[in-house]
Amino acid sequence: MQTVTDAYAIYCADCCEVLPSLPSESIHLSCYSPPFCGLYHYSSSDRDLSNSRSKDEFMEHYGFVVEQLARVTLPGR
Repeated sequence: MQTVTDAYAIYCADCCEVLPSLPSESIHLSCYSPPFCGLYHYSSSDRDLSNSRSKDEFMEHYGFVVEQLARVTLPGR
């Protein structure tokens, strides 16, 4: 699901799929709750960050999210 207007955009989707499609330095604010390794398990999907087999695996996967968030966020935000 997504809603995109001239004033805002709302995405409810897998961030690993959406983030790469967004232009660099185009986001003023993002709100999310990362599923920290071992704290909660949201689904049984291998794609779910909360299902990492180890802290290293989680950090590798989460590193992609952080890198993409940094890319799409406006400087200084």
